[in-house]
Amino acid sequence: MKLQRFFVPLYLLTLLCTGLGYLAILPAFEGFDETAHYSSIRQIADTATIPIYGKSFIDREVADYRGPLPYTSLAPPYDDGLTYAKFFADPPLTADYLTHYRQSTLQPPYSASDQQNWQAQHPPLYYILLAPIEKAASQLPLVTRIFILRLVSFLMALTGVAFGLLASRNPQLPLKSDPAVIGFLFYPLILPMFFPEFTRIGNDSLCLLLVGITAFLLSKYLKDESDRKLPVALGVTLGLGLLTKAFFLPITAALAIFLSVRIACKSGTRSGRWKNLLLILLPALIIGGGWYIYKFMAFGTVIGSNDAINLANQGGLISNLKQNFSLYGIVRGLTVTFVSYSWAGTWSLTRLPIFLHLPVLGLAAWGFGSYLFQIKRRPLTDPAWLPALLFGIFGIGFLYHVIISVAINGNGNTPGWYLHILMPWVAPALGAGFYALFQNPRTKFFLIILLLYAFAFQTIAIWAQFTLFTGCATKSNEKYYAFSGHTLCLDQIPLLFDRLSFLGLPSLAIAGFSGGIICALLLLALWKKPHLVNKLG
Repeated sequence: MKLQRFFVPLYLLTLLCTGLGYLAILPAFEGFDETAHYSSIRQIADTATIPIYGKSFIDREVADYRGPLPYTSLAPPYDDGLTYAKFFADPPLTADYLTHYRQSTLQPPYSASDQQNWQAQHPPLYYILLAPIEKAASQLPLVTRIFILRLVSFLMALTGVAFGLLASRNPQLPLKSDPAVIGFLFYPLILPMFFPEFTRIGNDSLCLLLVGITAFLLSKYLKDESDRKLPVALGVTLGLGLLTKAFFLPITAALAIFLSVRIACKSGTRSGRWKNLLLILLPALIIGGGWYIYKFMAFGTVIGSNDAINLANQGGLISNLKQNFSLYGIVRGLTVTFVSYSWAGTWSLTRLPIFLHLPVLGLAAWGFGSYLFQIKRRPLTDPAWLPALLFGIFGIGFLYHVIISVAINGNGNTPGWYLHILMPWVAPALGAGFYALFQNPRTKFFLIILLLYAFAFQTIAIWAQFTLFTGCATKSNEKYYAFSGHTLCLDQIPLLFDRLSFLGLPSLAIAGFSGGIICALLLLALWKKPHLVNKLG
């Protein structure tokens, strides 16, 4: 118990400190789709109306924003708008930014612009929960309000991680021998996109929280399937998930399939278990099902996604595939999903050289491959199969989205960073794979080398993002970071931190990343030498 008492808080503190570092360098609206997510929160906070797709619009405060915005990605040149380099090259712009967005407390209420809010496609729960926070902070400067909303979102995600860790941690095992501990410990290192995904304003943070709670309740239920309260609690949690994002449709389906297989394969009385499954599914459908019925009635599609609606308006899937089908586009889209699960940066979508990224991609693939090799020896009733089932169902959904994207414009594009909402189940699976690799002296050495490289890659990625946001690096026509000079901007550190004071929080960035590294080193020491806990206790 002492080990767990030290490990869990220290692990969460490591993530918190590192996340604060990310928050401190991220300019306003650089997070994916933040303009739309923020507008949805503002609409509910100021008008008490739910965002409706096709009838809700981007907040005029956002549409008229006079600060730098992310680089574009569809076609070069990618710096048509006011990018960071242009912003810092114009002193009157930076002075105006300080006055209006860092100091002014005179913020107008929500007012609809003429730009449609495409994120109104989503259920409203996340926006409803954050609306009171936005309302309470309405007299603060815009940059401060965005920071608060991001911080609350990140804390939601961290709470989900905590529930996931508690669900899978085995207190009877030493830390070094617990696959769940190994998985959670190395997950953010192997898949560094975890931090950009959850340090932004977006409903994925609430998804992770609800997935973590679901994993925790499921772990309790699988130990005592006679408890009727746990199935109802599971159903309520899944229902809230359905009111957050359509990703809970495949999550609910995966759980239903897994539990059905357990019921069918296990001996003994099955009627009670079937009733428990109904106690899970009925509350979920009662709470969240109405949103998807509305989507189907209004748009002819259960999910009601922006892409699906656009495709339907353009004549449907088959007719568009006849014009735009491309096998290359589909293969490229699936590749993008895997790569962006590992790392894609932020909304500017600026790339690091592929030779730098490949070892990290290989490390993740190696860990997942080892996990799949382990579970093939286990019965289908083992919870270890659940991550594979989830990935399989999500994979089908992502493939379908790639096909939709190809049908619309010939370019398959399905981001993989959404998969991080499954961390409470995926981290233990990844840990099982790495635990097996650590047992082999021949693979252990190469694994340690790749883990050290993963840390170096994340450091490089953070530095590249920092230089982009402070105007020293730009996005090239090939979508890569283009640094000014030959020193990768390392000779301009004082200038860059001075520039960060306009868009971010330099002191917090230093404290956050430094604290994250210190906590991570303490975690590794605790993991490798658990007897230190007894000395501390």
